[in-house]
Amino acid sequence: SSGINAEYGEMLQAVVICSKKKFQFTKQGDPIPFLSWLLNSLHYTLTGAKIKRSSVIFDTFQGEMIVHSRKVPPPGEAAVGEQYRTNSTTTSFLYLTLDLPASPLFTEDGDHNIIPQVPIYKLLEKYNNMTEVEYKTYDATYLKKFEITRLPKYLILAIKRFTENRFFIEKNPTIVNFPISFDIAEFIETRVSDQYSSTEYNLLSNICHDGTPTTGTYSTHLHLSSASQWFDVQDLHVTKLQPQMITLSESYIQIYERADLSDDSKGS
Repeated sequence: SSGINAEYGEMLQAVVICSKKKFQFTKQGDPIPFLSWLLNSLHYTLTGAKIKRSSVIFDTFQGEMIVHSRKVPPPGEAAVGEQYRTNSTTTSFLYLTLDLPASPLFTEDGDHNIIPQVPIYKLLEKYNNMTEVEYKTYDATYLKKFEITRLPKYLILAIKRFTENRFFIEKNPTIVNFPISFDIAEFIETRVSDQYSSTEYNLLSNICHDGTPTTGTYSTHLHLSSASQWFDVQDLHVTKLQPQMITLSESYIQIYERADLSDDSKGS
């Protein structure tokens, strides 16, 4: 136990130093920026800061998509000219961001204790190459469609639960209904899904947030496949968890393994 505590402390100190104090173990931080920093830092260290070289990090977590973007003309104006043509750009990703619908200010029956729910399939429609998502800049509005062209071995989903302005941080409490396994085939083109022996993903980890934006806590649900057992992990505290409890949490980050990878490991 003392050895684990020592290694845990060394890891935290290394994070503080390597991130140039961007992440502190004396102050709770947002796990999404930390995860992005960690994956990219490991990649650059493994490749000698050569961006175009591959690494075990990018080989494991990186996918690819085409972003189709078009500028929206001002009200009353026609979409005429080069600036309003659709531009398509290929880009890589380490995780997919899922946008929660805005929380209703009032419920129909006046019961403020009702927490809204949304199926994860509804959120994944953002990446079906048909749904247009609006993005605003200070002087223009764009509509974007996202087309996944390469599936990662391990898929990370980041649920956008917090919004921040100059005055406060607001949390969206919407519960995301998700299965332990899901098939992403319905959200990608057939020519893409045909490249893989399986497009099904199995949940390995579910990071969730409980409480208010400023005083809440994070915990992680981890699946130990060798024991077919889920665990709840918060810092160094580990307890067994019933699978049905996972879907009741306010999920923030999820990590899935593509099913054909676990099939290969079983075969070997």
